[in-house]
Amino acid sequence: MEAKVINFIVGYVMTTNIIGIALIWLKIKTKALEKVPDPVLTLIHIIISMLGGFIGTIVGAEMMNYRTDTKIFKRWIPLILALEFAIIIYFLYQKFA
Repeated sequence: MEAKVINFIVGYVMTTNIIGIALIWLKIKTKALEKVPDPVLTLIHIIISMLGGFIGTIVGAEMMNYRTDTKIFKRWIPLILALEFAIIIYFLYQKFA
């Protein structure tokens, strides 16, 4: 891959992870998202995780003592993590095989 493509991918993943951390920070440390219903925030966390921010979502939840006993952190985010790693492994296998 070219250096520009790698830089884009790294920047994209870092940005989505920062967004994942920022959403949890906004919910816990500030009162900016207190009027947003929890199912909507759960959907936003799932979408951010699907877009590549799963590490930021998990790290942000652990750092700020966000409730990680919910269905999103028990089922969805690990499933999304496994699927994205499988996709990465598939593309690496296609490139180097």
